[in-house]
Amino acid sequence: MNIRTLDRKITELQLDGYLLYAASFQDANLYYLTDFLAEDPFLFLRAGGQSLLVVPSMERARAIRSSTADRVRSREEFQRDSHELEGDRATVDLFVSVLKEYHIKHLGVDAAFPIILADALRSDGYELHPISGSIERLRSIKTARELGYMTTVQRAGEKAFASALAILRRSEIIGDTLRYDGQVLTSERLKAIIGCSLINDACTSKDVIASSGCDSALPHLTGSGPIKAHSAIVLDIFPQSIESRYHADMSRTVLRGEAPRELAEMFTAVQEAQELAVQKIRPGISGAEVHLAVADHFEESGFHTDLEKGSGFIHATGHGLGLEVHELPFLSKRGGVLTKGNVVTVEPGLYYPSIGGVRIEDAVVITHNGNRNITQVKKEFVI
Repeated sequence: MNIRTLDRKITELQLDGYLLYAASFQDANLYYLTDFLAEDPFLFLRAGGQSLLVVPSMERARAIRSSTADRVRSREEFQRDSHELEGDRATVDLFVSVLKEYHIKHLGVDAAFPIILADALRSDGYELHPISGSIERLRSIKTARELGYMTTVQRAGEKAFASALAILRRSEIIGDTLRYDGQVLTSERLKAIIGCSLINDACTSKDVIASSGCDSALPHLTGSGPIKAHSAIVLDIFPQSIESRYHADMSRTVLRGEAPRELAEMFTAVQEAQELAVQKIRPGISGAEVHLAVADHFEESGFHTDLEKGSGFIHATGHGLGLEVHELPFLSKRGGVLTKGNVVTVEPGLYYPSIGGVRIEDAVVITHNGNRNITQVKKEFVI
């Protein structure tokens, strides 16, 4: 991470420093800036080219050991004279005590900084300036270390996918359902198999998509009930490493049984669209240009979109990937220019409520003259 970029932003805006207050377990920006993972909020201050963490005293030793901050101090050091021990006023008193000691009056804050705390600080005479998107743009350029983390998580996701695919291959087709080990194979069972595999590789996932039949036409429906034979089965796995906190993301659409002509044609069109997008992705091209090329391909192939009916190509072509599963940059109608070091998903899809859905998703790294695919799973439809 080049935190000097943040220092330049502070100087450019003529600020005294940058303040962030959150729980890094939930706030990717704070974890990115500190390498310190905590479930309770703590204070981060960047000023004078130095980083300060203010944490509860019980966390100080751990923060000193694991964080990248130049200095770590305890909340109690700054709250000795405060009559407020809990609540928003106590937090404001903490901020004021820190800011006074470091002679800061004009400070930048994250766009998500709590408004009740911002109002209280302004009423105490401090000037706050939201620095929207600065940290997110820093995060979008991945270092070699970050790429290593993400590749490791990707392999865990691929291993989990393989475990689910093995079950699907061995399942028996009975009518329009699948049976495995004498029981109806369900979305819930497939998701449990995927989840167990991820846990064994020190990864977790907020959710997993294993939808089939008409459910597959709803892109973010996770799926429930029996897995359908002779229909699309969408498997979307987006794990997060428990240790590094980085994500991977991959989707495949498969079918067990006989493929209806409409679904087979949809799969071909989606695969062609993804190949077209991957060919276009390089430094200097905009995400909007990539997305438009995919949309045009679908229209020219006879797959029309009706957003009101939720049919056709109804989502972006892809998104950035890193400490969050959706982050900058985006391959969408308003997607900005791609830069070397970005990692983006490429996931065109087609969805028709009466037929089902097809989505194929890989993750690629933008290189100096193109991109490199970090996904190693084949794209096969009928299994």
